[in-house]
Order: sequence, then structure tokens, then C-alpha cells
Amino acid sequence: MISNGPSRTFTHEAVEAWFKRLCTAEWEKCFSAELLKKAQELYRSGYLSTIDIQENQAIFTKKINREESYSVVEWSDQGPQVRTSLEDEEVGIAIATAGLYEIEELISELQQDDPLLGEGCLDEDQGEKNFEEADHEIENDKVDEQVEETHSTALFIRIEVSSQKGLRAIPEWKNSNNSRVPVYSKEATELENCDRPALMRFVTEAGRNGFSFQKKSGEFLLSDWSKVARLIEENLRKWEDSFQIEYGGQAHLLKQGQRTLNWEIEARSQGNENMMLRENFHIGNRRLGIQHIRKVNKARQGATFIRGHGLVKLDQAQVEDFEWWQRNRGDAKRAHWPRYMLFSLFARKYLKTRADGQLAHWRDSIKKLNTNGVGKKFSFLRPYQKKGVAHLHALHELGCHPLLADEMGLGKTMQTLALLNSTKDAELSDLVTCPASVVPVWVKEAKQRFPSLTVKILRKDETFQEEDRPSLWIASYTQLRRHRSLLDKKEFRYAVLDEAQLIKNPKAKVTQACLTINAKHRLALSGTPIENSALDLWTIFRFLMPGLLGARKELEHCLSEDSAKTLELLKRQVTPFVLRRMKNEVASELPPKIETELPCPLNDEQRKAYKLLAEGGLQTHGSNLKEAIRSSSMHVFSLLTRLRQACCDLALLPGREHLPASGTKSDLLIEKLHDLSCSGAKVLVFSQFTTFLKLLKKRIKLEIPELEILELTGTTRDRSKPVDRFENSAEPAIMLASLKAAGLGVTLKSADYVFLMDPWWNPAVEEQAIDRAHRIGREKPTFIYRMVAQGTIEERVRQLQLQKKETFRQVIGELEKPSGLVDHFTSLEELIELKE
Repeated sequence: MISNGPSRTFTHEAVEAWFKRLCTAEWEKCFSAELLKKAQELYRSGYLSTIDIQENQAIFTKKINREESYSVVEWSDQGPQVRTSLEDEEVGIAIATAGLYEIEELISELQQDDPLLGEGCLDEDQGEKNFEEADHEIENDKVDEQVEETHSTALFIRIEVSSQKGLRAIPEWKNSNNSRVPVYSKEATELENCDRPALMRFVTEAGRNGFSFQKKSGEFLLSDWSKVARLIEENLRKWEDSFQIEYGGQAHLLKQGQRTLNWEIEARSQGNENMMLRENFHIGNRRLGIQHIRKVNKARQGATFIRGHGLVKLDQAQVEDFEWWQRNRGDAKRAHWPRYMLFSLFARKYLKTRADGQLAHWRDSIKKLNTNGVGKKFSFLRPYQKKGVAHLHALHELGCHPLLADEMGLGKTMQTLALLNSTKDAELSDLVTCPASVVPVWVKEAKQRFPSLTVKILRKDETFQEEDRPSLWIASYTQLRRHRSLLDKKEFRYAVLDEAQLIKNPKAKVTQACLTINAKHRLALSGTPIENSALDLWTIFRFLMPGLLGARKELEHCLSEDSAKTLELLKRQVTPFVLRRMKNEVASELPPKIETELPCPLNDEQRKAYKLLAEGGLQTHGSNLKEAIRSSSMHVFSLLTRLRQACCDLALLPGREHLPASGTKSDLLIEKLHDLSCSGAKVLVFSQFTTFLKLLKKRIKLEIPELEILELTGTTRDRSKPVDRFENSAEPAIMLASLKAAGLGVTLKSADYVFLMDPWWNPAVEEQAIDRAHRIGREKPTFIYRMVAQGTIEERVRQLQLQKKETFRQVIGELEKPSGLVDHFTSLEELIELKE
């Protein structure tokens, strides 16, 4: 250390202000190399008499023959600015520069308590000394340029690595005897002529790179491996050029830079149904040992140090998949995984999965199913149905549980019954769960085509407990929920969910009942497994193959963050287990369905009522749709219902039941029916509003009395009677049907024309209704007419329908992103306003 230095006056705030300036700017570049050399000579010789450090300026003086000369340094955007009392400006600037080195030395000394001058910096206010600038100039006071150079004790930086603590940097003095003394040790105070500028530069560099000073050990510590990686990449070469660096222990591995860590999952077969999974990590061709794997979590986004390997970082392309695995792996000690989870793992784009030979063969068998044999013995099945039965059977034999998603009307019921009947002498019963309205369909098909099956219907007086031999149990979803307690004691061979989209709500009691079914094989049937969003598919596969699609919350989050990417991933995961055929692919003999949209302008009275409803709604709820739904969703949806009713007929609105019917849709339908009834056609009319169907019935009776009217709604007790009458009558007839009640479990293939009187948010429900008529066995085209009130909410409903269909097409092969009103409409006004 310099023993006879200048007298110093400073405050804590002043030193900290100058520390920040000297650290954040490479101030030496502001001066020439020759001037810096002269300044360093002045600094080492203790040339200055006093330094006064203030927040905005620093004053350096030299007293010669009782007269003082001074230099003042102020800081600007361009760096240090110097003014001096000396005639020789170069000497004045050299004095100022030597003063800056003195400030750096002062900071170094203070850093024995806090080298990085943080909030804990010492306040060594030695008193306020006010300097008055001299107005006179000092005569020729040139510095003797023959200053004798003194030997400077060299600075060394010892770098060490602690895998637990981080990177350690220990500054040491190396004297003429080659002995080492830590800079911030007591012994260092006895050394003279130390290279203080080098220490100051190091302290500055350490601060810039995030090191913290450890007062007890006198070392600098950088515990964030990401910052260590940045130091190695950006500044290590500079450090080696600026300082004398020595590497201790395994620190030399840092010189090879940051290495990429590759991750894979090794799958090993365990029995015929399960597998074991083990993580492996490689650096190049070397695999990490078990003792190192626990450190890998720290190497996701950043980096970590692994003994024997150096600084490593996970391949950034794998980070997303790695984090997915950490969230979905469950208990770290989990030993058994179902084989089908390979497809969940293999679907990840950057997760490298290595299966053993047995699992690889099993996986390839699923991709190339052997569909010969099973379905051929059923002569009454169509060729595509035989292939379907064989396909489902092959998947079940491989321990997988499929979704049969054939388009409606292709005979999913028939294929399922053939599958259940393909194996004789079953030791366990089978269970089919379906909507109550479809129970008779299953019973009828089973008795007609598979008379050897013993069919039983689950109800209060007939349960699983009374069976004396294996049977085919048909249960409605309601009855299954009521008898949930019996499921814990019962095992089935096959468990089948018909219209499986009905369990899309994972919290519903009926869904929970379905998930408790214990069966060797599971099968889901649905022509529309995605009704609203891709999340509908999650619960179906929760029933079929739990875990395949991960956690529901994660899927929901991913869909909201990046729906296109998530849907592509979802498709890769489910494709091996979904069988989807379209009518135009497998039933070429089926005539086309021809769809036409009939625009229906509102009449004057309807327009007036619609405007009043819309204006009142906006006044009550405001235009912010999201906020309106959040604060009063029931009132908003009630408003939407009233608007849709006004589009159909004003007599549907509350308080107007006693008034005459008034609506252009009724007028248009009656006009069409006059022509169609004369041609002997059969007509199917759908509406969601049963009250609208009643109004239509009155008008048809009054204006076309000769036309036979049949009804199919939620109050129809025996659905088979109107259906049979409609199908078998040789005379023209019209079936008035509620959209949901007649959307499942009935066949109306004799219908020549289908009218959809009011569009519904969910296109899948409408498609189900339409396909009651467009089914195998029909010989003539089916004409579909959609009535849409122009300029109203109905047009926006229709737009939403078309958007929802994209989700299904992307995931299953035919219905893009999850749908909801707030996803498609920015304001309530946009949704409900009447447009001209």
C-alpha cells in the first residue's frame, strides 16, 4: 500500500457517486497512453498533497513552495472533464488523472468492508473542507519527469469452483519472494507498492459481472451459474488479458465454455401392460452418473457446474418438454407406467425417447394394426364396419382403449355390438352407458342382430347384484350415477360410453361415476367428441387412458397460450387411438346432403321489439362483453335468449303469449310446406324452442289441414310411435322436433327436407340432428335449410358455428381454437346490435 498518500476529504455519498462513475465507464480511454503513463507515475510517487471528493466534482492539489496548484474533475456524458490552475494544461490533466487513481485506491480500501460499495459502504467523513478556487495562476510549476519508478507488487486472481456455492475469485498479492497473500487479509497491510490500479479494475469488473464480496473470507463469489456462463462467454478472455488468472481444482474446465446437456427417457418393458421409465443425460458421448442427475433441474434455462464435465446447460430446444415432464411425471418413485403413455411421450417434439425392443415392436404394431379376421364373420356388416370392428379389437388386444368417432349414421352401435359378440364364452359382463333416449336403440339392435346376447337394463329393480351369468348391461347415464356405489364391487369385460361427449364436464357426478367403472377394455363412441373446445376430448381420454393428455389445467393453459401448437400436439397424441371415417369416404352410395341458408329479414314489429331489447341490454350491462358475463352471466344469457326468440316469433317473448303469432320465419316455412306437401315430401323441422314448435303446429293445422303432423320433444313418452309413423307412412308428413330431444337415438331417414328454424351456438348439436335423416339406407338427396334472421344475433351465431368446426377438423380429422363468446366478440354491442 502507498504509505505517504495525500490528505483525503470525502463523504459516503460522494465516494459512492464516484464509484458508480468509475465503474460504469472505461474512463481511461478518455486520455492518451502517454498521459496515463505519466499520471500513474505521479500516483505511485504520492505526488498529490490533498484530494477533496464531492458528489459533483473532485479537487486535487499539489503544494509547491507554499503555493497550491490544483486540478478539478467534473463528470459529463462524455466522461471526465478537467480544468486546472496550471499554465501547462498537460501537467494539470496528469494531476487530475492521478487523482482519479487516488479515488480508486480509496474505494479499494473501503472495500475491505464492502468492496462493491453497496448500501453497507462505510461513511468515513473526515470533515467538510471547503476549497476556494484560486484566481491567480501558479508560475512555471512543471513536474519533474525524472520520477523514479518503484517496483509494484503484482496482483493475481485465483479462480476456484464450488459446485454448491458457485464461482470463487480470490485476489492475491504476489511479492518478490513469490509468496501469496490474499489482498483483503491482515498480512496485506504490511505490503508496499501494491498494484492498486489493477485491484481497482478487478473490483470494478467483479461488480459489473454480479460478484458479491465475502468479508470473512476476503473472496468474491458469483453463485448464479447463468451469470457465470455469461462471464465465461463474454469476459473471460478479457480477464485473462487484463489480469494474471490462475485456475484451481476443476476451474480449468470453465475454459472449454458452456457445454450442451442432452436429455432422453429410456423406456423398459415390464410385463405385458406396463413399462419402467428412466431419465438419461448425455454430454457428447458421455452419460452422466446418477450422482449428477439431481443437479440437472438447475440447468434448464440457465446453467450449472458438474464435476468432471464443467459448465453445462440443457439443450434449449428440450426445455419446454423437460418442464412438461417434471410437471407430469408424478411421484419420482413411480415405477409402473401404462404402455400407452409412450404415445404421450413420443408426441413431444424434442423429447428423445428410447424404447427397448419389446416396446418398440408393440408401438409399431399399433401404428400398423392387423385388422384381419374378427369382423369378417358378421355377414350383415358393411366392409368399413368389418374393418372398424377388427381395428377396435386389435387395439384392445394391444392394451389400448380407443375412441370410435365415425361420422353419425355410419353404425357405431352395430360395430360395438359386433365387437362385444366377437369373443364367445365371456367370463365377465359388458356395460354400455348411453343417454336414456338411446337405451331402446341398443336393446333393439342387440336383439335383432345378436340374439345370443343376454341383454339387461340397469334400473331400480334390476341391478348388477342380481345377475346369474355374464350379460350385456345397458345403463342410462342417470341410472349409472344412481347406482355408482355398486361399481366399486363390479368388474366388467368391456365398458362402453355412447355419446361420450356427455361426460365433458370432469366435475359432474355422472362423469365421476363413469370414471369409477372397472373394466378390462374401454371404448368411447362419439361422432362429435369435440363440441365446444378441445378440452372436451380431455375427459373422454381420462376415461379411456388416464394420463395420456396430461393434466387438464396444463392443457387449458397451453390452449390459451398457443392453441395452434397445442392442437397439433394433441392430434399426435390421440391419432393412434381414434378411428374416424366420413360418409363420403366409406359410404359412397349415400346420396349427398345439400345445405342452403335462407335469410329471413325481420318484419317491422320484430325489428322494433329487437331494438328495444338490444338497447335495454346495453344500457343495463354496458358494451364490455367480458365484464358483463363476469358480473351477471345469467342476465346476459337471458338477454341473448330473448333476442333469439324475437328473431323467431314475438309470441315467444314473456307477456306476449296471448298475442297473435308474428314472425317471418313462420311465414316462410308455411310457404315452403304448401309446395312440399303437394309433392308428397316428408319434412323434418327442428327448433330449440318447444313453444315455437307449438305455434308452428297451430299455423300448419289452420293453413294446411291435410298435412299430418307428428311431434318429438322432451315430453314425448314413447318416441318409437311418432318415429315409426313418420318412417312408414306413405303420405306426406311433417315432424316437429326439439333440437336436443330428437338429436340422439332416432332414425328419420325418410325425411326429404330438414328445416333448422334457429341456429344454436354448438354446431355439433345441429349436425347430430341433421344426421337423423342423412343416414345409411337413404336413396335420395337430403335438403337442409337453415333459417337465419338477417342483421341479428343469429348471423353472429352462425359465424361462431363455422369457427368451432375448425377445432374438430384439426384434432380429430374433421372440428382451431377453443370457442367462447368473449373469444370471438369484443363487445356486447357487436354481438347483439341490429344491422341494416
